[in-house]
Amino acid sequence: MAVTTHKPSTGSEMDDDDLVQIRPGDIWKFLQRSRLAVLAFAVLGALAGLYYGFSKPDDYKAEVTVMPEVSAGSPGGMGNLGSLAGLAGISMDNAAGDGIRPDLYPEVLQSIPFALQILKQPVYSKTYKTVLPLQAYLKRQRQETAFQRLTGNTEQTTADDSKPVPVVLPDPKNYSKALQVTPEQEGLAALLTNRITTTYERRTGVVTIEVIMPDPVVAATVARFSLEYLTNYITSYRTQKVKNQERFLTQQVEQSRRRYQTAEYDLESYRDRNRSLYSGLARISEQRLQAEFLLAQTVYNDLSRQLEQAKIRVQEETPVFKMLEPPRIPLRPNGPRRTLIVVAGLVAGAVVGLGWTLGKIVLEKMNRLG
Repeated sequence: MAVTTHKPSTGSEMDDDDLVQIRPGDIWKFLQRSRLAVLAFAVLGALAGLYYGFSKPDDYKAEVTVMPEVSAGSPGGMGNLGSLAGLAGISMDNAAGDGIRPDLYPEVLQSIPFALQILKQPVYSKTYKTVLPLQAYLKRQRQETAFQRLTGNTEQTTADDSKPVPVVLPDPKNYSKALQVTPEQEGLAALLTNRITTTYERRTGVVTIEVIMPDPVVAATVARFSLEYLTNYITSYRTQKVKNQERFLTQQVEQSRRRYQTAEYDLESYRDRNRSLYSGLARISEQRLQAEFLLAQTVYNDLSRQLEQAKIRVQEETPVFKMLEPPRIPLRPNGPRRTLIVVAGLVAGAVVGLGWTLGKIVLEKMNRLG
């Protein structure tokens, strides 16, 4: 009995039947066979890209570029106000230069409080020829259909926004003392923050705010609002502690001033009443009133000096934003790139046509083998 053994093929050895040879002639035949499908799908893809590109509204980009002040963080950088305070006998050694790092500015303009505040601001729309809140403008843009944009009919056909829509909040009486937003506000806030981009260049220290909107005037207005919010936020952060100290010292100075005036009046009144007395008891009472007067005077002078110091620190801690490029109304749209969209649709259609033909060939071979 003869036994035939087959040596298993290694990874480098393959049977001739397992090899698939593709010749240039086969590729040419495949392309000839698929030319109609490629043409048909390419035309369909181009038409789809054409419709998609022209159904999207034009986007306009407005930019504003500023150079924020970099805090020195040292008392030696106080400048002329520090020298003036030194001549007046006021110490500025505790002046702080702490502030938000510029690389955190983009986080400020991506927050929910920023979006909620900007959504309430009125803007003028060049498209609608009217002034309306930014929130209403974004809602109107979102409700427009592609057919309305293609035909140019941008008249508002939806329900009146003035009618209040009842919204059930998770905490109606706000026992949690937390920020509550409606689903509509959350969606509009996400839509707004996606259209605002803030970048910080570490090498030059320049902050750039870019806003993309379907309306050029709205884009420039939102860029200005964003810059104002950022500067107010940073200013409040830098000066809040000093302003609180200034308010506290103002109250203390007013109290010490009344105490000082009362002690002065009591001392002079006692002297007028006891001008002819030379007893030891009278002198003791006068010394006590004079000591009270001197103490009140010293406290009043010290608090007044500290108050003036706090006022100077408020000015020193107020940051300066040097505007390099103010927000401008863009004259030309920034997008969408309709030509690129049409070309991409055409290429995608051609690829689908090739795949369609290849799938038909595979199915035909499977049917023959079956």
